[in-house]
Amino acid sequence: MPVISINKTLSSDPAIATLIMHQEGKFNPASLAEFNQALDQVLADETIAGLIISGEEKKFSLGLDLQYLTTEKPDLAMDFVHQCMKMIGRLLTLPIPLVSAINGHAYGLGAMIVLASDYQVMREDRGYFCLPEVDLGMVLIPSMNALVINKMNNRAVRDSLLAGEKISAPMALAHGIIDHCCSLDALFTEAEKLIQAMLGKNRDAVSGLKSGINQAILTHIDQA
Repeated sequence: MPVISINKTLSSDPAIATLIMHQEGKFNPASLAEFNQALDQVLADETIAGLIISGEEKKFSLGLDLQYLTTEKPDLAMDFVHQCMKMIGRLLTLPIPLVSAINGHAYGLGAMIVLASDYQVMREDRGYFCLPEVDLGMVLIPSMNALVINKMNNRAVRDSLLAGEKISAPMALAHGIIDHCCSLDALFTEAEKLIQAMLGKNRDAVSGLKSGINQAILTHIDQA
């Protein structure tokens, strides 16, 4: 099974593609390459008007592959983290509407994919949004920090980043991290509803406007 797959039949609308992260959505060089290839595939297909990102079973994405990071040379590991943030930059400027359909745990980089999406819908009964850096004894690189503080309010930053709190769907909704929470069965249906207002807009205009909105984050990504 591939680490990342694109499916145009999971949605009721053939113009909306779904990117599925398999194998717990852990990011290492191989899975990051597959993710970027999937984005290339989406961008090359002019018939695709919207994108849903989701995971499988109980996990949306567990983020960076810590086994890879802890065994890689420090300079190469840090370069990989920066490459992951360049992928986040691609999401922030995607010329079509992007929604995270959060089927389970979204940790670390997985949580940042959620923040980089235009819309977010989360399974209401299982899974957490979590930025675990404080419990791992880690700090955010500048581009990650810019993403977090520009996409989350002060209370959410305090609870998730400084306290390492595991945030459930109802809490994420209250914090303004997600737009909606629902049952697992309704997850894709609700994801499709959320992006309707952005469907069919001019790709160049959408990408350009997103670049302006996210300029503070993209500047840090580009400077890395």
